[in-house]
Amino acid sequence: MQTPKFSVVLIARNESKTLPRLVGSLAEFKQRGGEIILVDTGSTDDTADIARDLGCKVTEVGNKFRRTITQDEADSINMNFVASSEADIVKAGDSLFDYSGARNFAAKLASNDMIATPDCDEVYTKLNLDKVNELISAGVSQLEYNFVFSHDAEGGDLIKFTHSKFYNRSKLEWTGIIHEVLKNKSSEEVVRTFVDESVIKLEHFQNPETNRGHYLKGLALSVLIDPSNDRNLHYFGRELMYTGHFKSAIMALEKHVAMNKWAAEKSQSQIHIGDCYMFLGDSQKAIHSYIDAFDTCSARREPLMKIAEYYRRNGSADHVISYVGAALQIQGDNFYANYQPYYENVPHELMYWALWEKGEYNASKRHFDQCLAYQPFNSQYLRDYSKYYVLPTMSIVAPIKGRPEGVKKMLRSIQNLNYPQDKIEVVLVYDGEEAPIYATGDNFKVVGQVETIGVPKSLKFGVEQSTGDWIVYAANDMEFDPDCLMAALKQAMDNNKFFMAFHEGPVGPDEGNIATHFMIHRKLLPKIGDEIFDTEFYHVGVDNLLWAKMKKLGQAMHCSRAKITHHHFSHTGVMDDINKIAWKEERVAHDRELLEKKLKELNNN
Repeated sequence: MQTPKFSVVLIARNESKTLPRLVGSLAEFKQRGGEIILVDTGSTDDTADIARDLGCKVTEVGNKFRRTITQDEADSINMNFVASSEADIVKAGDSLFDYSGARNFAAKLASNDMIATPDCDEVYTKLNLDKVNELISAGVSQLEYNFVFSHDAEGGDLIKFTHSKFYNRSKLEWTGIIHEVLKNKSSEEVVRTFVDESVIKLEHFQNPETNRGHYLKGLALSVLIDPSNDRNLHYFGRELMYTGHFKSAIMALEKHVAMNKWAAEKSQSQIHIGDCYMFLGDSQKAIHSYIDAFDTCSARREPLMKIAEYYRRNGSADHVISYVGAALQIQGDNFYANYQPYYENVPHELMYWALWEKGEYNASKRHFDQCLAYQPFNSQYLRDYSKYYVLPTMSIVAPIKGRPEGVKKMLRSIQNLNYPQDKIEVVLVYDGEEAPIYATGDNFKVVGQVETIGVPKSLKFGVEQSTGDWIVYAANDMEFDPDCLMAALKQAMDNNKFFMAFHEGPVGPDEGNIATHFMIHRKLLPKIGDEIFDTEFYHVGVDNLLWAKMKKLGQAMHCSRAKITHHHFSHTGVMDDINKIAWKEERVAHDRELLEKKLKELNNN
């Protein structure tokens, strides 16, 4: 295998938590003799030591690339860039980091002219070394690739755009204190090539401990030093918006717009101006700014979607349909930092709402189904599922003994389920002299027996009193996540399964006891002797046996998105009187012996 023809060059300060992940993504690069240079810029943690342990060549420079804002600089920035009604953004003595200086210094330490310089909170999810070597040999000076700046709740790409921190140091160098960019070192031609995600994909996983405070100060100084740099001015205006300096942001962004440079970035400044006016409560000016943004660059959906979202907040279905309809005609690409949901689920989400409001239910459903295709377990979509599909009835059967507070928590979680309450039947199986009054209503049944009979027999008794299509096993030591039933049902329907085990926090899908709480379709009962939990057991091992039965039937499925909180003593470390009864030594011995016997019988049949 050919040695990589480029060096990976990193600048780092207090990156002990993120660095191993980045270097781990470069495992093949290292195995093939690739060089990783790390310049430590004053870490107060063990970043440098970790880097050495990971095989990086480390140079420590301390505060070499830090500088301080002078009084004159602070006065000029606050006077020229800050609206009179807003707070100053810098003060004399503020410390800044010169990112370009550090990157250019670090690049000189490499053995190769070709440099890849990701940030430490980034990860290569694809790096085809052979293809990269081939391009370098062909004389490419800069590689452009897709960069995922942020992710959605499902881990999918949220903001993605074309990026390039992969360059030839002999032809390009960094400029700008922060939000640095590459510029040509001479008039010599720079050959740039875009590579798709089969060659390079870099993803950003920001360290939540990162302080953005220095961004604004660094950009302010950059704009003061070079007011003609349009990109610095754009980033400066954006950062002012992010930090709540909305009037100041409008001033800076309008200056950027007036420069009339790159259309996509000019358009984004106009979008930010609109956002600022929205924050300031001037929706009319905001919408005008969004329209200007679309006129500047009609190849992006963002301005139209911003307007559509405004009208959604204000309940105007006709306007939503109009603007989203226009947005859907734009395909988009990653030439700029597009907001990916505007090109995926969000337009359809707005459309299904608007069309439903208009009474156009079939058209609404088509857009709803598009949303599900993008995000099948989105909480909002799960809540709206019953508007478009007939849902089965659910019987939540809960054997209870004592633990009144636990019962109340469990019942509250049922009331908070994103599942139609008129489709839910709750069967509480008490074990005592008198049935406690925990809840009332047509969908509640309280049944019971006096004798202490154990969970398997109590559950069977409750199931016999239930009527729902699906049976959900609950207890007085657990709570449902609001999406639990809908997520499990959706996965069951998608996979044609009739048994779904719920996710219990840290308990993984490969650990034995994952069927502790679950839902099962009533049609499966005859196949397992009409007993969900084998009533020969007192308590221990019944869930293991049930899971084994479901596996044999080809029905066992664990739904990681169907979440519950299980307050079992094995999780909490606390065994109460009820646990002590269930886990009596003689009962446990009986159940474990019985489990071994039953599993053998099951495997032999």
